[in-house]
Amino acid sequence: MSTDSTESTTSPKPVTGFFEGERLELNWRYAYRPEFVPLLLDYLGAQPGMQILDVGCGSGFLSRLLANNLANSRVLGLDADQALLAVGRQMLAEEGLTDRVELHPGDAYRLPLADDSLDLVTSHTLL
Repeated sequence: MSTDSTESTTSPKPVTGFFEGERLELNWRYAYRPEFVPLLLDYLGAQPGMQILDVGCGSGFLSRLLANNLANSRVLGLDADQALLAVGRQMLAEEGLTDRVELHPGDAYRLPLADDSLDLVTSHTLL
């Protein structure tokens, strides 16, 4: 441990996940092998027709995966990073999922939902 009095005592500024999240998503680092998806859905207890919340959704990778694999489900993704949400909305449009997935700015500590309004809450990469 340094005792140098010139060291800064302030914490670094928080950095949003846009650049890292976008890089991971666009470089397919989050791509799952098709045989893994049913195992994931089973592990989550996810079923067709569920109302699902994806907290810290980033660009919506897990939100889109759930919607693509669970018929008649609706997924709401929440994230504090507006830039990642914009990337996610573009991907939703490209995949034709805008009728089943919504991405909104939000805070995990202040969920904008009524109690008992969801069947499943998940988080893929939220720290």
